[in-house]
Amino acid sequence: MTSEHERSSLTGASNERSGSRLNRREYMRVLGGLGVLGALGGLGARPATAQPADTSKTIDERIQEHRTGTVEIVVENADGSPVADADVSITQQTHAFNFGTAVNANTLINNSSAGDNYRTYIPELFNTTVLENRHKWRFWENEQQLADQATQWLLDQGLDVRGHVCVWGRDGVSAIPDDVQTAIDNEDAQTIRDRSMQHIEDIITHYGEDITEWEIVNEVMHTYQLQLGVYGDQINTDEPWTGDVVPWTSQLLADWYDHAASVISTNGLDVGIGVNDFNQFPYAYTDSRYETEIDHINNNAVQLDTVGLQAHVAARTGSFNSNSNPDGRISASQVVSEINKWADHGARVKITEFDTYNGDDWNSDQERADMLDNYLRGAFSHPGVDSFIMWGFWDARHWENEAPLFYDDWSQKPAYDVWTGLVFDEWWTDETATTDGSGTYTTSAFLGEYEIAAETDSDRATTTTVVTDAAGTTTVTITVDGSGGGSDDTTAPSTPTNLSINSTTNSSVTVAWDAASDTGGSGLDHYVVSVDGSQDQTVAAGMTQTTVSGLSAGSTYEIGVQAVDGAGNESTTTTVTATTTDDDGSGTVLAELNPSTTTASVGERITFQVTDTSGSGQWITSLNWTFGDGTTATGWWNAHAYDAPGNYTVALTATDNEGDTTTHELTITIS
Repeated sequence: MTSEHERSSLTGASNERSGSRLNRREYMRVLGGLGVLGALGGLGARPATAQPADTSKTIDERIQEHRTGTVEIVVENADGSPVADADVSITQQTHAFNFGTAVNANTLINNSSAGDNYRTYIPELFNTTVLENRHKWRFWENEQQLADQATQWLLDQGLDVRGHVCVWGRDGVSAIPDDVQTAIDNEDAQTIRDRSMQHIEDIITHYGEDITEWEIVNEVMHTYQLQLGVYGDQINTDEPWTGDVVPWTSQLLADWYDHAASVISTNGLDVGIGVNDFNQFPYAYTDSRYETEIDHINNNAVQLDTVGLQAHVAARTGSFNSNSNPDGRISASQVVSEINKWADHGARVKITEFDTYNGDDWNSDQERADMLDNYLRGAFSHPGVDSFIMWGFWDARHWENEAPLFYDDWSQKPAYDVWTGLVFDEWWTDETATTDGSGTYTTSAFLGEYEIAAETDSDRATTTTVVTDAAGTTTVTITVDGSGGGSDDTTAPSTPTNLSINSTTNSSVTVAWDAASDTGGSGLDHYVVSVDGSQDQTVAAGMTQTTVSGLSAGSTYEIGVQAVDGAGNESTTTTVTATTTDDDGSGTVLAELNPSTTTASVGERITFQVTDTSGSGQWITSLNWTFGDGTTATGWWNAHAYDAPGNYTVALTATDNEGDTTTHELTITIS
């Protein structure tokens, strides 16, 4: 395929995922051209509107109806005669549906490198991403280079990138630039309008079509600090739904969206527009408010492309769909019913920030895994949903240290098996068969990209295709020499190659390898991972990385990987030796602080960044700052200004996953 899209604003580097994986931006353009986005959802070309789910059907029935299409493989000789009994295989390469995660830009660019778990698992487990913070207004203006580097890296892996967010009216979280916060404090409405409108234009045009869609305003039902600077006491901060101006139906909100639509249209961009907010699943109050917000934007600004449902799932003790500590632990069918509330507003629906936080009320991590299963099945079965994005996947880089898939030491949580078991196994098509008397084999396949192969007694041919039509049939014709009727598959798959150690901790080893291939006709089925010759786990055929856990500190192990095909043929086992770290693997300090300057004037803004210097197998879990003037802060980046001259000791205290703590200090001189 040849993409019509040219990189509009970053470096122009290749946007192809390594190997045979499809460039998803290009792929979704193909789908748009074929007019099949109503079935898929998806990005790039504007999708058809969503539709409510038919709740009279089961979860599996809806998945079969909306997420699979019929594939007809026709094998023939060069003269057009059919080849009966030819061996055929259909092997999925990627999904059409968006399975995504939030990415921490600082960890990606400054605290990881090629081969690290963080960089390896992102393209291995996901096809869609969103930056957790660095596209937010203040972050972006202060650290645009970091945001650009992270965005480019994700694009270079062939991943889609969503824009989060143009405007977020929440104070205290580095979302609002300092001068805009000053304008809010002074109720300088014109500055707020001018700066926000210009920022919307700047960030959309800067990335162009490298960003598939933008949330223009985030959480307007709950955080509306910018609007307070414009409307003042017209907004009732105690009961915002009762004021003269209601934030989610204000003229300013409509103006923001109208301006974003104008910027996109004027610049000829193919970029979606979305809303995003939280509490839609468990709480009752959000139903009418969010629907009112959506209708207000649709009627007074622009037809939305996406309605975002954050889906931060908490285990609480109150009744579901109430306003008193409601419990988010619901069935897949309940998930579908809730999504139906948002599926008839002319926009596609996305699950944008799934996680299972609020740990005190969860009974176990298995219960959290069960909830991922319920929400993921419910969303995937809903015809109006095109994305399921989790808000980080690793505890050490999660806003509450409660990510779905991995603990701090990269050992797998029960939810990891749910995610990989559904995305790369149950919802992954990998079949082998023989053609019938008419030279045809017909099957059902999940929407996505495929490699199709046919083999006779004297020839073999392969091709690729994209299955896009859930309502029709995709026909693939393969021309080969010879005739069918060959022997049963007794050919073992190739041995996995380039087995390597990605990382080690004092209790785990993460390994990765290049995918095996199978030419015997039965198709690759799974991998067997062994430790010192004994089977430890199996890994789905679509995966090429895993973490072996439960190991002893300072010990050496032989890790093996073997490929197994659908006929049970086994490849030779390839092995690598790995040694876990000792219990104490830290350096002098876990993290160093890096100021923009160590000498400044009173009132001058100094920025502080962090360099991760922790040892192999260690992960920083918290960062606490003191600035020597009584001010404190947390996090990977901070800015500070001093009110009086003098020498100030800035201290950064870091804690890692093993509970070790170090402090790095330096002196700032203010004149």
